[in-house]
Amino acid sequence: MSHVSRLYPKKALKESTFVIILLSSISVRKRGYVQQEFKYAIEHSRNKLIDDIYIIPILLDKCDVPDSLNQFQWIKIDNENLFEEILNSLNSQRQTYLSSLSPEVIEVNDYTSISIDLNIDIPVKIDYLCDLPLFYRNNFFDANFVNTFIQQKALNVISENRKWINKNISLFKDRDHLYFEISHEIKKLNKDNLSITIYYNSYFGGVHPNTSIDTLNFAFNPDRVLNFYDVIEDHSANEFVRRCLLRHGSQEQIENLERFVEYITAENINFTFDDKTLEIDFTNQIPRVILALGLLEIPMSDINITI
Repeated sequence: MSHVSRLYPKKALKESTFVIILLSSISVRKRGYVQQEFKYAIEHSRNKLIDDIYIIPILLDKCDVPDSLNQFQWIKIDNENLFEEILNSLNSQRQTYLSSLSPEVIEVNDYTSISIDLNIDIPVKIDYLCDLPLFYRNNFFDANFVNTFIQQKALNVISENRKWINKNISLFKDRDHLYFEISHEIKKLNKDNLSITIYYNSYFGGVHPNTSIDTLNFAFNPDRVLNFYDVIEDHSANEFVRRCLLRHGSQEQIENLERFVEYITAENINFTFDDKTLEIDFTNQIPRVILALGLLEIPMSDINITI
């Protein structure tokens, strides 16, 4: 996004990816360079594709939107979701642009974010945020394959929360600060592997908030999801975690986590990895009061990796 120069407005507008127009009761009446730049921006927008987001008008106060700008989706400055709406517009256009590019020019770490709607109509306010990675078509791995697995993990949790909220809506009466947040962290991403954690944090009026996670690990060429035994040469996930905890955990981790190791299996173990460490995450097995101790880091040099 480039700043519109008053000396060379046409050149600056031509080089801009987006133009944010600030509208006020003064600017829409003001003649001169303000109206001139409005005109240049609108003229240049005609050279864009029909689904391009090029002009984003923002209303600073109560004013009449000029007819020439009515074709664009404008945003009010007093909207509590102002910055989110602006970012969504910019991100949507970035997604459209990158999706149109040939896979040959997409780098392995070219991705954006996507939000899945909570899509539930209830008489109480729940602050909802969903931030998942969305990978573009590329020459390193099948983006659709990876995106589908990631979104399915989130959709399973969203579906369960929709059912719980709908069934227990009466419990929300007179409750404040309800929220449901989905976020992610990528541990490793290169032409060979992707290792990612998806976090779910919510509070629906209970004694305390709820936190859980999903992890996904991929190997590419051919593209496949990795389970525990695809990565670790060990006959028992349970025993592997116990040995690593006693060897690499802090004294505080050993004292607090050892009794929960028995609940970890090859099917429910959550792990991520990069070139240096394998991380075992106990979040789904331990009480909230010791969540800060729940991440066990194991040096890759100390274990047998099969990939």
